Amino acid sequence: MEKFSLDREYANRLPKDDILAELRRVAAKLGNRRFSRREFDQHAESCKGSTVLKNFGNWDQALRATGLELAPHRTPRIQITDTQLLDELGRVWRMLGHRPSKGEWDSVDTQFSYTTYKQRFSGWLNSCVAFIERAPTADAMTAQAPDDTPSQADQAHEVSVADNPRYVPLKLRLKVLQRDRFCCVMCGRSPALEAGVSLHIDHVIPFSRGGKTNLDNLQTLCRACNLGKGSDESLARRV
Repeated sequence: MEKFSLDREYANRLPKDDILAELRRVAAKLGNRRFSRREFDQHAESCKGSTVLKNFGNWDQALRATGLELAPHRTPRIQITDTQLLDELGRVWRMLGHRPSKGEWDSVDTQFSYTTYKQRFSGWLNSCVAFIERAPTADAMTAQAPDDTPSQADQAHEVSVADNPRYVPLKLRLKVLQRDRFCCVMCGRSPALEAGVSLHIDHVIPFSRGGKTNLDNLQTLCRACNLGKGSDESLARRV
């Protein structure tokens, strides 16, 4: 009795040896370092990463099957500092002239992966906000901002934190930055155009004087303008 099977031989199916040869060729082109599936697709000629995965199950197994000693491509994520990540984001941002999208980030040569930013900052937009509002320099951290030092008279009018929290949530910060076009509303400086600029989200009417933490009472100031403004809200009202 004849036996039939749904399996069939495909004329265009590459032997595993040919796939391994292509992996080795791409590895040599990239300096015998580890490479991702995306990089393989950019440089491969005879097959795609999907073919590799179908034959070897996962990417690490495929690379091990080549028998090559591949050097690490990137620093382990745990060793990458926030400063390194934000500096690289700033470099690409300035190169493009605008906030990078995922597609743009993946299309250019970058030190760190899109996924690294998402995991470190809990989302890509949060990464961009962290860059815009990058941590102030050490001398700024040792001095309180003028808005943070209420007088005794101000303290009598301070609004309850429960009713009006001082902390500005990330979504609200992003709305303020987008409305102000990621620029200081006083001098127009932006970290997207000038390295070293740090943007702060400032209460127009100081929180210590009853100012609300809402979109209408928040504005974008660079560190210099924020320190110069002090508690005089009339110096930095938006027009």
